[in-house]
Amino acid sequence: MEISPYSLSHNWSLHWTRIPSNIKRSPFVNGESPKERKALEALAAVGLIGGTQLTRMFSLDKKRLKRMVAEKKIVRHEIHRNKQVIPIYTLGINGAVVAGLDDCYESNYWVEYKTEDVLKRLLFFQLYKHFPESKVQPTKEPFSGVIQFQGKRIYVYVVRGEVNELLMYLKWSGKHFDERLIVITESIRHLQPLKPIVDTLKMRVTVDVDLLKDIEELQDLFYFVDDNGQFVNERM
Repeated sequence: MEISPYSLSHNWSLHWTRIPSNIKRSPFVNGESPKERKALEALAAVGLIGGTQLTRMFSLDKKRLKRMVAEKKIVRHEIHRNKQVIPIYTLGINGAVVAGLDDCYESNYWVEYKTEDVLKRLLFFQLYKHFPESKVQPTKEPFSGVIQFQGKRIYVYVVRGEVNELLMYLKWSGKHFDERLIVITESIRHLQPLKPIVDTLKMRVTVDVDLLKDIEELQDLFYFVDDNGQFVNERM
């Protein structure tokens, strides 16, 4: 089986940029660029995004990203996979102003993220790429975010390891959870514990490696549970 580039089986290390606690936001923040604003609002909703995702999904070239870092709209960090360096970005103090979060922004919020938290957010945006013209909205744990697409809200849960977190939420906090749900997993076999409850959920499943492909039909991304309790691809 092909190993996902987002698999926890790789050798990962996080390298955070820490911001001084006494940093002040600028008295004037230029938030006139629609592309920047859309990217910053999505980043504010999810918390972290990959550099390549910023450039490709929001049409922000590397020169623009450097300027946004200098303007304290975004903060650059790195995650290393084996020996490969992957730039990642979080929301900066002035970017929070553009995104409308200036009253509740916390510097260095990202240092609490573990490797799996970073990977979940990167995978959220890999899914988001397949929903053009959609909008990203924030939500609470254990979900990574919400995609608003064609007037409908779709909750996104990313599996890294076990699914106990989702099971516990559905048992205690989300007893009446009735929203559309997309689950991203490295392998379908990781979802076996969900089988007893899938008939109570409006759930579709997709796997990491499919999200990296150019898919012509959106339905080709997803699996559902058939009458025999097996995960099958929607195109079949």
